[in-house]
Amino acid sequence: MGLKKDMLARFLNKNHEHGNAELPKHGYPANFQQVLAPQGHNNSQKFNGNPMVPVSTDAPLGVFEQRDHPMPPPDRDGDNPVETNKFYTNMLLEERNLPAWTHPYSMWWSKIDNFWGLAVSHTTKEQRVFGPDPNSNPAQFYFCPAGIISANFSAREFTGGNVRMRTSSMGPLSVTVALEGGNGGNLTAPLAMGMGFVTTTYNNLTPLIQSQVGFRGMNKLGAVGPNGAVHKYELLLNNNVRWLCYVSGQTMDFNLADMNNFVGSGLSNGTIIQIASAPQGTDAVYDQAAGAYALTADIEANVTDDGAKATYRIKYNLAGQSSSGNTMIFALPHQVSSFTENTKSKMHPNIQLDSTVMGPMTACLTSDLEMEETLPCDIGFLPWAQFSAKSDEEFLSQTKYDAQTMDLMKQVAAEELDQDMKGQTNLDSMYFSGKGFDKFAFILTVTHYILKDQELTKRGLEKLTTALSTFVSNKQINPLAYDRSWKGLVSVAGLGGDANADFGNSFYNDHHFHYGYFIRAAAVIGSIDRDLGGNWLNENKEWINNLVRDVSNPSPQDKYFPVFRSFDWFTGHSWAKGLFLSGDGKDEESSSEDYHFAYALKLWGKTIGDAAMEARGNLILAIMRRSMNLYMLYSDGNTVEPQQFVGNRVSGIMFENKVDHATYFGLNPEYIQGIHMIPLTPASSYVRNPDFVRQEWDSIISKIVNSVDDGWKGILKLNQALYDPNQSAQFFTSKDFKSQWLDPGMSRTWAIALAKGI
Repeated sequence: MGLKKDMLARFLNKNHEHGNAELPKHGYPANFQQVLAPQGHNNSQKFNGNPMVPVSTDAPLGVFEQRDHPMPPPDRDGDNPVETNKFYTNMLLEERNLPAWTHPYSMWWSKIDNFWGLAVSHTTKEQRVFGPDPNSNPAQFYFCPAGIISANFSAREFTGGNVRMRTSSMGPLSVTVALEGGNGGNLTAPLAMGMGFVTTTYNNLTPLIQSQVGFRGMNKLGAVGPNGAVHKYELLLNNNVRWLCYVSGQTMDFNLADMNNFVGSGLSNGTIIQIASAPQGTDAVYDQAAGAYALTADIEANVTDDGAKATYRIKYNLAGQSSSGNTMIFALPHQVSSFTENTKSKMHPNIQLDSTVMGPMTACLTSDLEMEETLPCDIGFLPWAQFSAKSDEEFLSQTKYDAQTMDLMKQVAAEELDQDMKGQTNLDSMYFSGKGFDKFAFILTVTHYILKDQELTKRGLEKLTTALSTFVSNKQINPLAYDRSWKGLVSVAGLGGDANADFGNSFYNDHHFHYGYFIRAAAVIGSIDRDLGGNWLNENKEWINNLVRDVSNPSPQDKYFPVFRSFDWFTGHSWAKGLFLSGDGKDEESSSEDYHFAYALKLWGKTIGDAAMEARGNLILAIMRRSMNLYMLYSDGNTVEPQQFVGNRVSGIMFENKVDHATYFGLNPEYIQGIHMIPLTPASSYVRNPDFVRQEWDSIISKIVNSVDDGWKGILKLNQALYDPNQSAQFFTSKDFKSQWLDPGMSRTWAIALAKGI
């Protein structure tokens, strides 16, 4: 995303070009009837049951040329799609030796001489590094040291060049890693998010557990588990950290060969070794879980109360046996705060291990984590805020704009709809093209539902659907192609050599950002067009659904796209980084464009009558609100993130192992704060609560907003409406307003409607 600053400057000018392109000759029926509210949008569609049903199982549309990716996956699960934005992507790229973070542990393929194997690390909050000035408050960034080999699963047969890695069972929350070498033997490690033990099974190898930190002692602690079948060892490291080691399956004796090597007594045939960082006084719970481990993890959900509530479950499919019948899973703070009563009963709050950047994790003796959420059913197409929450139907029946505001909105809307829509949407970037479509769709929302101006709506809709038809026919500057290698829809812009083209879209960066703008715009177009008696939805639904499936396919029954490419059901938000190596793991720069995708998914499901999709969007929104207000948006009283960092109010770029109060396109405070605001929609106030917005305004925004003189100013001032709509409305309705204060994806029409409407 390093090109965003230059591209932003480039497109700010395009945002205000005006044109009078001839409208297409076809039109809408003469008996056009204005509806009172978006059809069926007074609340969500009634839905109960499983929302994880396929959008479609059909092949991608033929309009997308099928291509092979220039960097294919090194391993395949048959012909199944391969995840691109998950915790283990580093293990699929180039040398394959950068870490995967399952939280609380990280693992990587160690290729260090005499430490060949699967390395394991866990870091604590005391090890965090703040900078660039370690004493600054707030610090610009903090990270956890990576590459500390607390333990390493190796084998006597492993030597430098004879070890190979293979991955399999590559799901959204788990992967299986195998290291093969020596005399044809292998060790296999299933990695699942939240796992309390790192577990390996050895076959035809002599087990060797190593520590680069070094062992200062070892104690044999007898046997635990069913029928005493699990042998237990205590490993004390030179950094005073205590690890437990459990051996089951084909058991054997282990001893310290020296201060770096803990070795098994012979060749294994099904020896299962589990290690875990274990604070003193916690052994009884670890002992109950030892012997059982997660092979894979799946996502399940159930919607109840006609769509108003939902539970979702991370289900761990276990292997092995433990005395409790469960394994140990560590849960993140946002999960703990939404546990069902059943999962609360399995929690051991006295056992906590630090995650890298998401606070303390709490141990659970379980085979699943089940959480519950109340869903945001009343948020629709029209202005909404926490302090004036109204469904679309309630908004239109209860909200009255004064005549002066109505006249101004009509005047501004006419001017903005007269801009060159094709010029602002058919760009060489899916990101900026999508922002353009979304901008004009917001204007049409105002003209159709608030102004009720038939002529203006029809004129704008004709232009916008014509502009979008270029993309539906795949004739835009950089068309989309279906990538047969990883299985997804990518821009051709980066397939010819420049992986960073269009922010890395061709390598699966930012798909939820890019396609979310198109999907939300399509929801508006489809809703309005249907009101006008048109047939746009039937003609274009599958093209939009292909974008939905690329980013957010909910079901493995759809074999053409990975399950939930972007959204991480464990951490509670998405990851934007695709097929790019990263020493600090996946990252996300914009919380707001993340939940904008979920909002788009919700509205699109509502528009096409897919109640399961709408419920899924509502559930993801609810989860994001909970997680983002702990890890990305920092209100007073946040105890999850370091107190030396929360004064920044927003994360900036959040990695799996680092948080950097910055952007990829600059360090200006309006960039860093503003990238977590764009775009301002009815969903914004749901996530960005009024207290947070006020605190951020008072401590940061109020000190810079008067000196900002470009499109970021409009973003900052419309965000102000989420706690002080009157001041925001005065800004956008002022006679002194300048068009240069509008971001390329923003209209003054919508800004006035939102600020005045809430």
